[in-house]
This record gives sequence, structure tokens and C-alpha cells, in this order.
Amino acid sequence: MLEVLLATIDEDAQRCGAEPRVVFLGDIVDRGPDSRRAMEIVHATLQQREGSQFILGNHDYLFREALTNHLGDPALDHWLSGLGGKSTLRSYSHRMPGWAGELPDLLLPRYAHHLALLNRAADMVIVNGYCLVHAGIDPKKPLADQDEQDLREIRERFLDVSDPLEKVVVHGHTITRSELPEIHSNRIAIDTGAYRTGRLSAVVIAGNSEPRFLYVSHSD
Repeated sequence: MLEVLLATIDEDAQRCGAEPRVVFLGDIVDRGPDSRRAMEIVHATLQQREGSQFILGNHDYLFREALTNHLGDPALDHWLSGLGGKSTLRSYSHRMPGWAGELPDLLLPRYAHHLALLNRAADMVIVNGYCLVHAGIDPKKPLADQDEQDLREIRERFLDVSDPLEKVVVHGHTITRSELPEIHSNRIAIDTGAYRTGRLSAVVIAGNSEPRFLYVSHSD
């Protein structure tokens, strides 16, 4: 679906006479059918499309920590069994690591560029009046003082706030109730639960135009 969505973005940009800059909001790995391929697509997109960026999601963070041997065995087991890590590793190799320290030797000889991509990932991207993050922000803190873990993992403390924020926040992480992109008073939510609903979404931010959405499904 990711390739189809990127093609849809290109078609939309051509109609508008624009050169698209793509910002991935994270969680490229886990739960999907081919995390390795998705990482390759993101890597290629950032190389080919000037100004494009990748924001680190909580699943991407765990993958990075595993690749750098910073996950102990209990945390590795939780990632593998409870968070989709097994699906990610199976897309890279038919052999599961026997222990945490084995993972770097298993994957990095062929996929060091994926670790480099994870290491270069942003936590926040500002586009005009919008703040793009993976999960959300702490509404009690200025954007300059945000905690990286909050940007990757926050939910209710951010989602339940309707007061104006420093910028309109564009985020994923929490699947919308409608399972469609949603515009709220202070945020734009575009996690439409691709692994569950078969729908992958993007928001188009262009100059002073109102945000609008593009999305694709498994059937496309």
C-alpha cells in the first residue's frame, strides 16, 4: 500500500503542478506484511525527493534499539511477541535471533542502511503552521521543550485536550475512531489503522490551502 500511496501523492502533485515533499510519520515496521520492503521504500524516497523526512515512531524506535543491542531479552521478547516484532524480523530473515545480542549480527551486514535511516530520523518536523510528530505532544510544554518519548508514545494527555496549541499538530499513532482521517480543533489525525482496516492515509499541506486527504486501500 505504501508504494500505491506514494504514486497517488505523485499524481496529485502533478495535477497541482507541485513537487511533493513527503514526511513519513513513523511506525514503518511491525504488523505490516513486509517491513523490510517498507523500510527500503522510505530509504529510497528520502534519497530521491528533496526535503522529505522520516519521523521516528515507537515501533521504529524499538527496532532501532534492538539493532543496536540496547534491548534486553525481556524487552526483546515483548517486542517480538506483543508488538509485531516477529513480523518485522521475518521480513528480513527466516531465522529468529536466539537472544538479544544476536540480532545486530543477523541483520546489519546486509541492512546497515536501515539502521542509518533510523538513526537519522526526526522527532518533529515543522511545516508552516503545522507540527508533524508521530504520536502527539505534551500540551503543557512549548514545542521546543518536548520529551522525545512523549512525541513517540503520548495518547490521552494530548488527545483529550481541545485548547489551542502552539501549532496544529499532525499525528498518527492512535487509530481514529472513524478509521478515517480526522480534523480536530487543534490537531489532524491520520492513523487509519492500515494493518487492521487496510486503509493507509496521507494529508496534503500546501501553502495556505486547507489540508486535504489522500488514502489508498488493499483493493487499490
